[in-house]
Amino acid sequence: MPIKLKAYVAIIILLGTAFFVFTLNQAHEVDVVGLIVFTLLSIIAESLVIVTRGQRALSVGFVIALAAIMLFGVPEAAWITSLGIMLRIIRHEGKIFHPFNFPIEKTLFNGANIALSAGLAGLCYEYLGGTPGVIDLNSSIAAIFAAITAMIVYILVNAAIMSILMHLITGENFFSNFLNNIAWVIKDYIAMAPLAILMAIAYISYKIAGILIIFGPLLFARYSFKMYIDMRDIYIDTVKSLSQAVEAKDPYTNGHSRRVGEYACKLAERLGLSPKKVENLKIAAILHDIGKIGIDESILNKPGRLTEEEFEKIKQHPEIGVKIIKDIDFLKDASEIILSHHERYDGTGYPEGRKHKDIILEAQILSIADVFDALTSERPYRNAMTVEEALDIIEKGKGIQFDSKLADAFIKMVKDDKEMKKVAG
Repeated sequence: MPIKLKAYVAIIILLGTAFFVFTLNQAHEVDVVGLIVFTLLSIIAESLVIVTRGQRALSVGFVIALAAIMLFGVPEAAWITSLGIMLRIIRHEGKIFHPFNFPIEKTLFNGANIALSAGLAGLCYEYLGGTPGVIDLNSSIAAIFAAITAMIVYILVNAAIMSILMHLITGENFFSNFLNNIAWVIKDYIAMAPLAILMAIAYISYKIAGILIIFGPLLFARYSFKMYIDMRDIYIDTVKSLSQAVEAKDPYTNGHSRRVGEYACKLAERLGLSPKKVENLKIAAILHDIGKIGIDESILNKPGRLTEEEFEKIKQHPEIGVKIIKDIDFLKDASEIILSHHERYDGTGYPEGRKHKDIILEAQILSIADVFDALTSERPYRNAMTVEEALDIIEKGKGIQFDSKLADAFIKMVKDDKEMKKVAG
């Protein structure tokens, strides 16, 4: 690891350790059985984490964390959540990860991160009037308000710690990553928060029996998340199959859609687009040339310059693409991006001749990524350009073919990214 990254990991681990030490005097009357039961539930919940293709993780462990804050306070909630994530056992891509085959620094970092997130949320809960282990009619409204605020603190602290980490690892913009991390979990955490409150009330009223009543719906929520992720993956596989059908007709564009998707999504994330818009852009990038299925192969693979008539046929592929996918519900948000990815800033593009303000932002991003990959790839009629030559063309196209700010952002991204610098090599 780079020195800055090592230093950051060490700092978070030290902060997590210090938090434990300095909050020990705030420990409440210890409910040993409750601590053991909730620690086991935390381990189970974190072991059932769902890892997406984007390597983001979705866990129902937040429910246990928030319930522990309301029941036990600080530092007990920090102990429970930290042990839960450090002792979890995960199965991912056919491999089993457990505390004994996972790098110790990662285990400690994860534990410290969650301890700080849950601990600071717990302090906020108590500061706003929440009393650990007490939720009655007189205090329920105040406790629920404090719990909601604690949830927000938990999300913000966790997102900040992870966003700094990803900035140091990948160079991604901290603020866009921070907002994306919040957007990724906020809806799910809001949906899960009532379960945490019910779990706390059930434990106060019925002890372990009450937890078992709530843990069932919690597992069902996890199952629903898993079904959603699996269905989404099936959709993505379907999209990729359609893309491969296009590339099978035109061997010179093999891998083109995948690369365009990578470039476009990187730029979109740097610009701070929401995860939903980035996802739509990724799908549109994979399918942006799907309409070429309806174009004759002799035109697609022609080694020389196209005639005016042949080019008119090529210009039909965005509209053909939209017709192909128009009846597929989950692709509807990608349709306008696909339709407009050959429009130009000055209105001389196709198929509709839209000008700058009338072209959806995602389509403008896709256009730059598409042009860059086309220029740096081999074609039947020319050799691949160097990255520098391609960027020079994009620079000259500012205000004519591309939005100037988007072009500048893309050029800077390529120059900052070591892998993209070598793309044409």
